Amino acid sequence: MKKVVLLSALIFGYTSFWAQSDPTFYGIKSHYGFIIAHSPELKPISQTNPYGIQLEYSWLKTSDKAWKTCFCYGRTGFAFAYYNYANPNVLGSSYNLIYFVEPYFTYRGPLKFSLRGSVGGTYLNKKFDEETNPDNLLFSTHFSFYLALSLNLNYHINNNYSINLSANYNHISNGGQKQPNKGMNFPTLSIGVDKVINNTPLKRKTKSLRSYDTSLDYYMGTFASLRSSDRDAEATNHLLIGFTGGILKPVSGINGLNTGIEFWYDYSDREIARQQGINDSAFSSAITTGHHFSIGNFYFLQQFGFYLTRPKNIQGNWLYQRYSFWYSIGSSKRWTIGASLIAYGKVADHMDGRLIYLID
Repeated sequence: MKKVVLLSALIFGYTSFWAQSDPTFYGIKSHYGFIIAHSPELKPISQTNPYGIQLEYSWLKTSDKAWKTCFCYGRTGFAFAYYNYANPNVLGSSYNLIYFVEPYFTYRGPLKFSLRGSVGGTYLNKKFDEETNPDNLLFSTHFSFYLALSLNLNYHINNNYSINLSANYNHISNGGQKQPNKGMNFPTLSIGVDKVINNTPLKRKTKSLRSYDTSLDYYMGTFASLRSSDRDAEATNHLLIGFTGGILKPVSGINGLNTGIEFWYDYSDREIARQQGINDSAFSSAITTGHHFSIGNFYFLQQFGFYLTRPKNIQGNWLYQRYSFWYSIGSSKRWTIGASLIAYGKVADHMDGRLIYLID
């Protein structure tokens, strides 16, 4: 804790050295929350209240070019967060490196309302071990993925400081690379303070910058991940590779509907079928439909997937949810890179990386 306090003091002490023409923020906030027991076997280890501290560096670009990346003002930045899960023998604590984007919904006057999406990596100092830590069904690897969604209220006390109150929904999972991997969902409330450099009043942009195309876009791409061949214990990872395609239909400046198809081959399913003597194919296919936010270079998709084919003896569900994040790259903005999470109800199954090409 002394190191964290010292680091925060250094951040606030040397902000003037790093001053830029656009607003820059150096922040510190505290977290307090609870763990969601999304399956009965997690209740015994979920009766605690995680707490933590977070250090941040972020910036807000005010140019027309930056505004068009999300058709909004917004902060982008990096954070380090330490969480203690108040169960040192089983769950321990985590150290998280985070990248976030935070578009503003309101920005006039001292009060600002924003939504933050965060992604990153985490190091967990406690994980499942069949002999020494059999109760930890949440984590089975030291390194995992971190995702979070936050609603924020920011109030500028003056040009130099602002305070913030946030409701955060945090998720940690290894993406199905090793089992058991129930994953942790832990909402937190946080309160913090930002040191603001070059605070600038934000002005409404002209209507010419707000135009958007209502025509259909088509997409096609590939995705891949690594999955464990044993859903209940540690085992070797195997490749999952797939292809996807579909249609994106804008219905407003940032909202749209989508539908598509995806199919994949899962070598971990093939290994499970071999081990258990099951006559099931490792090939799966599905149609998807859902909603997406298209904010400049960012795409956030929420979809339902309906299986057309699947290994029924291994995968009993016929319906899944998929949550995807894409970011446009290159001068044409037609190539996107990103990731997606597939879930069955409250249980996250696995994550994958994606490369998508958009077609007019």
